[in-house]
Amino acid sequence: MLNTLVIRAAAVCVLASGGVLYAMETGLIGAGEAAAAGRVAEVTLTSGSRSSTPQSLTPDLPEIPTGAEVRLPMMAEPIAPEAMTSPMSFEIAPEAPVLDTPLERSELGLPCEISVTANAMPAAMVALDIMAPCRSFAPVRITHSGLEFEAETDALGLLTLDIPAFETPAFFTVMFEDGVEQTAMIGLPDLHEFDRIGLAWRGDMGLELHAMEFGAEYGGPGHVWQNAPATTDAALTGAGGFLTNIAMGDTYAQIYTLPRATLREGESVRLSIDAPITAANCSASVVARTLRSESAGPVDMTELTFTVPGCDAIGDVLVLQNLLADLRLASN
Repeated sequence: MLNTLVIRAAAVCVLASGGVLYAMETGLIGAGEAAAAGRVAEVTLTSGSRSSTPQSLTPDLPEIPTGAEVRLPMMAEPIAPEAMTSPMSFEIAPEAPVLDTPLERSELGLPCEISVTANAMPAAMVALDIMAPCRSFAPVRITHSGLEFEAETDALGLLTLDIPAFETPAFFTVMFEDGVEQTAMIGLPDLHEFDRIGLAWRGDMGLELHAMEFGAEYGGPGHVWQNAPATTDAALTGAGGFLTNIAMGDTYAQIYTLPRATLREGESVRLSIDAPITAANCSASVVARTLRSESAGPVDMTELTFTVPGCDAIGDVLVLQNLLADLRLASN
């Protein structure tokens, strides 16, 4: 109880002092009156008594002259109604309705969206699937690591190709005539097990890529070319390499794949490019490209240009033996 009375007495002193200072600032009382007002009644507390009370709680304050205008501090004055504010109200415009745009669909009801997917196949081959339901019989250009050729979708807008990859990850670009383009990429962890040699050209030039495996003779076992391409099974079983022949539109490519495990010390695969002279290519200028990738290394591309002999040589074969180095077992 004693502590409570002390706290209350201190509060009274603070309030009284604050009131006197305010009265002096506003001119309600003079300095003399302020001094008198500052003599606040002493509060006498009797210790040891539970019922101790102040002897006097009324200070000798000056009388306020009659008729004097007394102004309360600003925070104590009532706020004028016109000064009061109310939260502003905002009108929120209704959201515009979201209209569902119907998807464009093919005659069979399939969405017209184009998709290109690539899947890894045995012997470092890639199955490239193109789906364009609203692009029936549409020409497309496909590029991969310097290899470029053209193809066409079927009546349903579908196209599936098996393409030998020259690098990993294998990146493919598919572009339609109107400029719409899609891409696909796939990793081929087994590409380092194979060597690849490719020949690509435009026009009906009738070029041929030949691989004579381990001393094979022309037309005999081990001679891999377009008339005896072998299959991926030969590569997977270690019997030898195989040839992939691509002929689409005005673009052509032949790609020879050899498993590196079949190369033995002292043996090699002899490579050549043949150009049978026909009525379609005689005297023509040929522009071609060779591509070479060994054990998933960088792709080596070489531009090739030559002129086919005149039409009086129809029936002969132009053999370009020194354009492609033989495949041999690399020494460590």
